[in-house]
Amino acid sequence: MIFVTQESVGGLFDSYADMVYRIAFNIVKSREEAEDVVMDTFTALIRQDSFESTEHAKAWLIRTAQNKSLNVVKSGRVKRSVPLDELLESVLSSPASDSEYELLDLVMRLPDKLKTTVYMFYYEDMTAAQIAQTLGISENTVYKRLERGRSALKISLEEDAV
Repeated sequence: MIFVTQESVGGLFDSYADMVYRIAFNIVKSREEAEDVVMDTFTALIRQDSFESTEHAKAWLIRTAQNKSLNVVKSGRVKRSVPLDELLESVLSSPASDSEYELLDLVMRLPDKLKTTVYMFYYEDMTAAQIAQTLGISENTVYKRLERGRSALKISLEEDAV
């Protein structure tokens, strides 16, 4: 059991702030908005009492970052155009290729249950057992969601190729 204290929030921030930022940036497509989502997510973390484990806290952060990012996008607060210098800076400073971002974008468009499971498995390197424990589902359900997520991604990739 992890109780939410100033020290535990600091440790979680040190461990997962980059992950939360990547999730937020991929959804809101703006550095400033992504930074705001990171702060909102960790502010919400402070209001929590405790978590069953570090994996549970990580899953909560992933889910909360996704939800807060989607709320920002839905609110219309995010501009749909990005200044050229900001775009160049983000591309040049990022080690990931465009295809990696495109794939992550497709993952983030999956239905919520599939998206969370696929993200945890492939991007956070969690095992099926860890995902099952974190989400409170069986390992078989994790494998089934991964299978469905892969199928959906395959269909999306094939549609993009046509």
